[in-house]
Amino acid sequence: MNNISSYDLIIIGSGPGGYVSAIRSSQLGLKTAIIEKYSSLGGTCLNVGCIPSKCLLDSSKKFFLAKKNFYSHGIFFENLKFDLKKIINRKDKVIENINNGIKYLMKKNKIDIYHGIGYFKTKNILSIFDEKLMTEKEKIKFNFCIIATGSKPIKFPYIKKFKKNIISSTEALNIKEVPKRLITIGGGIIGLELSSIFNRLGSEVTIIDNMKHIISNMDESLSNEMKKILEKSSIKINTSLSIENIISDDYNISVITKNKLGEKILFKGDYCLISVGRKAYTENLGLNNIGIKTDKNGFIIVNSFLQSTLNNIYAIGDVIGGKMLAHKAEEEGLYAVEHISGQKPNKINYNLVPSVIYTHPEVASVGYTENELKKNRLKYNVGIFPMKALGRAHTIGNTIGFLKMITDKVTDEILGVHIISDAASEMIMEAVVSMEFKASSEDIYRICHPHPSFSESFKEASLLNFENRAIHI
Repeated sequence: MNNISSYDLIIIGSGPGGYVSAIRSSQLGLKTAIIEKYSSLGGTCLNVGCIPSKCLLDSSKKFFLAKKNFYSHGIFFENLKFDLKKIINRKDKVIENINNGIKYLMKKNKIDIYHGIGYFKTKNILSIFDEKLMTEKEKIKFNFCIIATGSKPIKFPYIKKFKKNIISSTEALNIKEVPKRLITIGGGIIGLELSSIFNRLGSEVTIIDNMKHIISNMDESLSNEMKKILEKSSIKINTSLSIENIISDDYNISVITKNKLGEKILFKGDYCLISVGRKAYTENLGLNNIGIKTDKNGFIIVNSFLQSTLNNIYAIGDVIGGKMLAHKAEEEGLYAVEHISGQKPNKINYNLVPSVIYTHPEVASVGYTENELKKNRLKYNVGIFPMKALGRAHTIGNTIGFLKMITDKVTDEILGVHIISDAASEMIMEAVVSMEFKASSEDIYRICHPHPSFSESFKEASLLNFENRAIHI
């Protein structure tokens, strides 16, 4: 083992799960290193996911509001236009700034960084390969390892690679032109967000999904309301369609679909965005060398402590499946590190991991959906408070949406909260905290909320659950 660096903990992948794990590891006194295959840190979330998409969503929202909404505030423009290159450059600058911040945190916490592909030689030794040459650069030894390699977009079997006008979310975030006609395959979070960006910038957008509802993993009320909102924005929604084929040249796309009756339906565009989910990224890790098992979908199998088949090797985030969310990966990373260091961390309550869609208005959800409670034959109450009855919504000129609270019919405990509204991404945290401490709707109703604010909708929905009445409706 001469000339081989040795660490208490090695983390493969520097996304939110990976770099947060590394910081916590260093704080707990472990000698720590990160292996990252790309030249920049931050993983998918920072470089081709959460952060860049939110930048483009914000820029496109500002343009849309300036075009459609600002006149009602007495604000007028002449020859309003946007510069796509500057929009992309701003996004890149934000990524650069955050990346520099992560580098600073790595240096501050004395975390070593290795660039290359981590490949398991044994259960305690990793080889680091040059990604392009696939030659071994060096070996490092570890006592513990966390695999945080994330996920990558799923391709259709008949599409060998993404190209100029058949793109994944990665290519969409660096697109050189706004599509005239965009066909989005997939009505999940990523599909809706990216479709919203291009719709605001002038694209004629068609969304195709094989499920009965868009955002089908959320409460059905959110799906129905979101469909109305998107269609009002001229986005066409087509559900219950399977993809038969995608035919393209450099300028035109033909998407052939089939409905439940077996009838074929053709859609035409000039760009096709494939957003049908993501799969675990475990390529070139050498999992078979050390007997780490994956399930039928390729996700690493872990126990309740996030340990893989080998107890000294943990896995977190997208690579183990479940909700593919950056904050879920962070929580798992913190849990794994604290377990490694002998702490007794609280078990993660996956039911209380919130989901957010950064459309306009935003969508946020946590806890049980109404359909889940029906399937489990649980008795519940529902309180729905419309944003059009909220003073704050009127002051900003967007009264679309609602807050839906579901409570246990017997105990009054809050079981789920589902929101469509401006600031939904911030409001959802009151629901998460309340549910973490098993609050009842009466508890929330009796807490003073600021006026005017969007959080008042939480109080009003609580009163609807508690006494079947509200103040402002």
